[in-house]
Amino acid sequence: MSVLAAWAVLCGQEVTAVGQEKAVRNPRLVEKEIALAKSAGLYAVVDLGLKSVEIKARGMTLKRWEVIRSRVWGRAVEPRVAKILKRSTLFPPKRTNITPKPGEESEDVELGVLELSRMPTHFSVRFEENIKLKVRPRTRNILRWLRNVGSSAVWYGFLPLKTIWGSVSRKPFTEIEIVTESEKDARALYWSFYENLNVLISR
Repeated sequence: MSVLAAWAVLCGQEVTAVGQEKAVRNPRLVEKEIALAKSAGLYAVVDLGLKSVEIKARGMTLKRWEVIRSRVWGRAVEPRVAKILKRSTLFPPKRTNITPKPGEESEDVELGVLELSRMPTHFSVRFEENIKLKVRPRTRNILRWLRNVGSSAVWYGFLPLKTIWGSVSRKPFTEIEIVTESEKDARALYWSFYENLNVLISR
């Protein structure tokens, strides 16, 4: 039985499990995740409170990454579902979609084959409702440290000006930054966050 078929069999049980596993959390968050779990296809959960990012299908967690730390600027982060509009990075990979060979199921393809090593480690994701998520790995060397210092300079220098402009133009925004444990995790998130993916964001 393929993985997709197994999800279909477990659908009802997994949807119920969502409510049980998240019982200690915000009722609105539970409600929104159950709605996503009932829908077809994959979705992601960015949970700043639990410091995690998950890729899920029908309530089943397929992959989970730890968030070392996070910060938010702008409009408060309430449980909401937003669709990914675009990913952006300074040096985008030449190829982000891999077509399985005939007779080979996509879930059997290793991430290494999917050119994970060529995915960027620093990138941003734009969502509906003027939400932006920045992803970067934990600092490991002086070059990464310098790059992260630059990121902090933009965070505390540019965002206050953007807040003023947002107030004047009546266009509120939310800016989120998360730091992953490793570069590998950041690359995997870039590959996983494809356009039109529904993401449940909560703090």
